[in-house]
Amino acid sequence: MLSKAKGLSSLACAVAALALAPPVAAQDVSSFQLTRDIREAAQQAQTAIGAGNFPAASAALNQAAAQIRTDSDRFVIARLQLDIANRTFNTAAQVAAINALLASPLLPADQAADLYYHRARISYHLQNVEAARADLQAAIDRGTSNPRIFIAMSSLLSDRSDNAGALAMFDRALAIHQTAGIATPADWYRRAIHFAQQTGQQPRVLQLGQMMVAAYPTRRNWRDVAIEHRAAYAADPGSIMDLWRLQAAAGALTGEFDYRDYARAAHAVGLPSEIERIVQAGRAANILDGGNSEIATLDRGTTRAAEALRNGLPARAQAAASAATGENAMAAANDYLSLGGYDGAAPLYRTALEKGSVDAELANLRLGIALAMSGDAQGARAALDLVTGPRASVARLWRAYVDTRPAPAAAPVAAPADPAS
Repeated sequence: MLSKAKGLSSLACAVAALALAPPVAAQDVSSFQLTRDIREAAQQAQTAIGAGNFPAASAALNQAAAQIRTDSDRFVIARLQLDIANRTFNTAAQVAAINALLASPLLPADQAADLYYHRARISYHLQNVEAARADLQAAIDRGTSNPRIFIAMSSLLSDRSDNAGALAMFDRALAIHQTAGIATPADWYRRAIHFAQQTGQQPRVLQLGQMMVAAYPTRRNWRDVAIEHRAAYAADPGSIMDLWRLQAAAGALTGEFDYRDYARAAHAVGLPSEIERIVQAGRAANILDGGNSEIATLDRGTTRAAEALRNGLPARAQAAASAATGENAMAAANDYLSLGGYDGAAPLYRTALEKGSVDAELANLRLGIALAMSGDAQGARAALDLVTGPRASVARLWRAYVDTRPAPAAAPVAAPADPAS
C-alpha cells in the first residue's frame, strides 16, 4: 500500500506548504493619494528599505503614524510595515500589518487571499492550528487560485482525519495545475493516494497512481502503483500477470521477492515458459543466485517446457490462420507473449480479434502489450485505448508506460558512397 513518506506527516506537509507563502508585493506609493506627511515618510521608508536600513525605515513610519488621516495613508503605512516585517522576520509586526491591510477598504480582493495565507503560515508556526485553518478557509472563500493554499488545507484536514475533505482540496489544487499546465509534485500525488486509500476509493487510488507514473515514471513509483493495481485485480489472474509484465518492463522488479512473486503468479496460471524467462532475467541482473529453494522448485523443468512450447508454436500459428474462430490464435498468441515473442504474438491477437469468439477486451489489451514491447508505440496506444471494460485500469497503466518509455534510437544512416571509389 502506498503511504505518505516517512517524515511527511500531515502536519509536516502543512508546514512545507504554508512556509512557501509569498509576501504580498509592495505597491508604488505614487499611485495613492496621500497626505503630505505620510507621503514624505513613505518615501523615506522606501529609500531606507532599499538600502537595507530597516530600523530607519521603521522609525520613519512610526513617526508618521500619528499623522494618518485617510484610508490611503493607513493602507500605504501598513503595506510598508509588512514589507519591513517580512524582511526582518518579525512575526508580531507581520500579523499587525496583515490585520491592518485586511481591514482596509482599499485592499484588492485578489490580494486578500494571499494575506490570509500569509497569516495562516504564521499561526501554524505558532502552533495555532485552528487559526491557521480558519485563515486558509478565508483564502479559499475569497476565490484563491493559489494551489498551495488547497494543499495546506488538505494537510490540516487530514490531520483531523477528514481524508475525504483532504482529497477534495487536492483535487482543487490539481485542477489549477492542469488548467495552467503546471506539473503537480510527486509527493502531492502520494498524499492524495493515501487519502483515497483511507476513504476506500479504490478506483481513485488507481487513477491517481496512473497519473503519478505518467508524470514521474520512476522505478519506485512503477512498483508501488503496480502493487496497488494487483490488489485491485486480485480476483483476475490474467490481469495479475499483465501487471507483473508491466512492472518487469518498467525495470521495477527490485528484489528477490519480486521475482519470486512474479514466478508464483506465472505458476498459478500454468506458464512455465514465463517462469523460465523471469528466473533467467533475475540471474542476469544478479538478483537471483539460486539460493531460494522456492524459486528453484518453481523453475524446475521450465527450460524443457519452454523449448517444447517454442518449437510447436509455428505450426499452431499456421493452423490458427485457417481455424473458424479466433480461439486457437488467442491461445497461441498468449503463449508467444509468455515466451517474450512479441513479434509473433501481435499478428495472432489481430487474427483472434478478426475471427471472433474470444474476449475482445483481453485480446486488445494483450495486443497493446505485445506492440508496446516490440516498440510499436502508435499501434500499442490504438489497441490499449479500445479497452474500456473491467481491465481498463490495466490498459491505462500500460498506456502510461508506452507514453513515458524513451523512443528507440534511430538507426544510423549509412554514409553516401564516395563517387571516386
